[in-house]
Amino acid sequence: MDHCLRNRDWSNMPDDVIRLLVKKLRFYPYHRKAAGACRDWYRITKEVHGSFKQNSIFLLLPYNNMTKTCAFYEIDGSKTYEFNLPKFHDKLVHGSSNGWVCVDDGNLNLSIINPLTGKEIELPYPSYAATEIEVLIRNQPADFFRDPYIRLSILTKFAVLGNPFSTTGFGFAAIMSSFNELFVCRLGDKDWTPIKVRDPDPSYYGTCRFLQDLLYFKGKLFAINSGQEVVIVDFDGSNCMARYVRGPNYQLGDRDGSPSRILSSTGLDDLRYYLVESSGKLLAIRRLGEHISDLEGAKTLCFELFEFDECNETWNMIHGLGEQCVFLGQNASVSVSAVDIPGCRPNCIYFTEDFNNGYCECESQFQNDNGVFCLEDGTVEMFNISHSLSHWLSPSLWCQVNV
Repeated sequence: MDHCLRNRDWSNMPDDVIRLLVKKLRFYPYHRKAAGACRDWYRITKEVHGSFKQNSIFLLLPYNNMTKTCAFYEIDGSKTYEFNLPKFHDKLVHGSSNGWVCVDDGNLNLSIINPLTGKEIELPYPSYAATEIEVLIRNQPADFFRDPYIRLSILTKFAVLGNPFSTTGFGFAAIMSSFNELFVCRLGDKDWTPIKVRDPDPSYYGTCRFLQDLLYFKGKLFAINSGQEVVIVDFDGSNCMARYVRGPNYQLGDRDGSPSRILSSTGLDDLRYYLVESSGKLLAIRRLGEHISDLEGAKTLCFELFEFDECNETWNMIHGLGEQCVFLGQNASVSVSAVDIPGCRPNCIYFTEDFNNGYCECESQFQNDNGVFCLEDGTVEMFNISHSLSHWLSPSLWCQVNV
């Protein structure tokens, strides 16, 4: 029966049958796939579901090794859909960017996968990590490297820079190593290239360290530490050097970018900083809350926004996103117009758990620190996701549609 279905000429089906099938496709990425079949399918899909938007966001829930499926949570209607994704089997997710998900298989292999098309691109495994892992394996039990917390610490943030298939410029960037340093690579590279700081202060290290987030913005790579400084990387062909500018949390005389928590003016802990492009502007977003414990993680209570002045290279606090909404977590931060995505709320921040130990140790339930923060009234509304696994060995993260 499966063989007969694969060989059927679906383009010659009657319009009323196509229309009936298309109406069953509730998940937005399916609309785009159906529309790509042929002209008739495109015409009818557009009639049934309306014009296709460029932006679509869904929450990728951890892979279930038992059923070999991934679940996607859609904001519109708060529904969960399951996909058969065998390429994710027994792999650990490091992050997502521009529709690509970065994974490793525990055998020193790193790649990115498009969860909707199944396309996979191999990336070099960082040599520093391979060396460290070899040492660890020699001095630890055989299954030590299988510990998800150890594997997650290898790469903490990932971003696609422009066209990932280009071989003329760097296509990927990541924050990795035990010092959270900045690395880049291009398609076909054998290893990742560390970013060096231009004319570093004698008290500084040569590489950019203790970073929390990164963003490709107007042809440059930006990365932020715990708020005191922002790294700007200028690309010149195959060369790239970085320089520091003051961050939104810069304090006179305090140039330490270490990841220690800093008590903010609100009396809350600085949990993490993010970078995102919103309406053509570069924003830094400070996540504030209460740090519970190293095992249980933190509870997010509010966010603060800062806009980058490109001329003066300074930061100014702002108090809203207008019609935009932002998606934060282990993914590369995303800002979209709420008008373009059904169910999205304007002037809100959608966030997920961003604490490694939290999802490595929690039991079969959705991570606790997730929800929607409304910038207008300062309230937090939790997600209602009824999806459980034996263990959450990977973070849940936001993905853009890229098919």
